[in-house]
Amino acid sequence: MKLSATILVALGANAWKAKDSADMQASNLTNCVNVETKCAVNFTHTSNRTRMVSDANECCDPTCILWTCGTGWKASPQYYDNIGATNKRCCDMTCSLVTCPSGQGTIPSMADQPGTKASECCANTCSQHRCYGAWTTDPSKSAVVNNTNEGCCRPSCQSVTCDASKGYVPDTTKSDSPGTTVAQCCLQTCKTMSLNASSCPTHYGVKEADAANLSLTIPSGSNATTKCCSPKCSAVTCPSKTIARKSMSNQFTDAVECCQATCALYTCPAGWAAVMANADNPTGASPTESCCERTCAFFNCRGELGSGWFNTSDVNKLTSTVQSFKDCCDRSCANYSCPKTHTLRPSAETRLATSQNSCCEPTGCINIRNNRTNMTADENCNKLNQSECEQKYWTFTSSSKVSTYVPCGFNDTYSLCRLADALMVTNCTL
Repeated sequence: MKLSATILVALGANAWKAKDSADMQASNLTNCVNVETKCAVNFTHTSNRTRMVSDANECCDPTCILWTCGTGWKASPQYYDNIGATNKRCCDMTCSLVTCPSGQGTIPSMADQPGTKASECCANTCSQHRCYGAWTTDPSKSAVVNNTNEGCCRPSCQSVTCDASKGYVPDTTKSDSPGTTVAQCCLQTCKTMSLNASSCPTHYGVKEADAANLSLTIPSGSNATTKCCSPKCSAVTCPSKTIARKSMSNQFTDAVECCQATCALYTCPAGWAAVMANADNPTGASPTESCCERTCAFFNCRGELGSGWFNTSDVNKLTSTVQSFKDCCDRSCANYSCPKTHTLRPSAETRLATSQNSCCEPTGCINIRNNRTNMTADENCNKLNQSECEQKYWTFTSSSKVSTYVPCGFNDTYSLCRLADALMVTNCTL
C-alpha cells in the first residue's frame, strides 16, 4: 500500500502540449503532466498525470497523514506519505474486525492491533474451558477469552472451610455450587446451636451427645428446635402432690426424674405422725424424717432412773407429738408421798398414780406380804405355836370385795396365839 515519496515536479512553461491550441486556450485547462507546482505540506503530486486541471493546486492530493481511520482500523506512520483517503489505503485493519470461529473470541490485547486472520486475532473463550478443583462454571464469562480457572470460573463451595469446632460441616449437595461464605456452603449442626445459649427456647437445651454428633445437620428451612433442642426439667409441670426437683432443673427430662413426691403422698410408719406443715415439701432421701415426726410411742418414759414416769397405753397420749414426760407418759407412784401410816405399794414405778389408794398401802401390809402366809380354811391362830403364830394371817373379804388382813399374834400372858385385831390392815398388795 506504500507509494513513493512526495515528488516535486518542475516543468517549464514550454512544457504545455497544445493538442489543439485553440481549444486549450479557450478552456484554459491543462493536464498535470504540464503543470509546474510545489504541493503544500501533507499533500503530494497526483499520480494521475492525465488529470485535466485549471489550477496547478488541483494536481496535489492529500496524503494519508490527513486521513482519520475508521472504527476497526488503525493508523500507521508507514502510510502517512501515501496518497489516499480511505481506510484501506491509509490504515491497517485491526483484529476487532476479524470474525472468530465458534468457541473463540478476539484476544483482548489484540483487539486494537493490526490483524486480518483468526490465527492472529482469536483464541478460545471460557465456553471451551472446563473448571476443576475448587472452581465452578461462571455462565457470565462464557464469551470471555481465557483458559484459566481464575479467568473463566467462580469459586465453588469446595473453596470454603466449614469449621467443625463451631458446628459447621460441608453441604455435600453444594460442593460444585458457587459460593464463598459459610452461610452459602456449610450446614449448621446441633453443635452450632449448643454454642449459642439463645438458640433453643427457654427451658430447652442441646444434649452433649447431640452436639458431638456432627451428622445431625440442620438443612435450610428445617425446624432446628425440633431436631436439636430437648426439654429440661425446668420445662416440666409436675402433677398434683409432686414437686420439681430443683437440683435437676437444668437436666434433660429423659435422663432424670424431674418431679418428686411430696409429703402429701407419704404414709408415715407406725409411731410417726404426719407434719401437716410439710405436706408440700419433697419427701427427700429420708421421707420419714422429712415428712413425719415422732409420737410418744417412741418416748422413753423410763429413760431417767427414778423419774416417776412409765410408758402409757393411753391412745391419745401415744399419738401425741409433744415430746415430754407429761405429754407422753403416765405418772407412776414412784415419787408419790404417802402419809406416815402408809407406804408405797410394790413396783411403784409401774403403778399409775391416780390417787393415794393407787400408790399407798398401810405400813402393816409389808409384814403381811413379806413375812406371813395366809391360813387355809381349816387353820386358825389358836392352833399355832408361838413360832408358827408369827408366820400366819387371816383374810376376811367383805361383800364389797374389800379384803382385810389380820395377822396372828402370840399372847404371852395366856401363852396363846390368836388374831391380833390391833394389827389388822386392809387394801394390801399381796
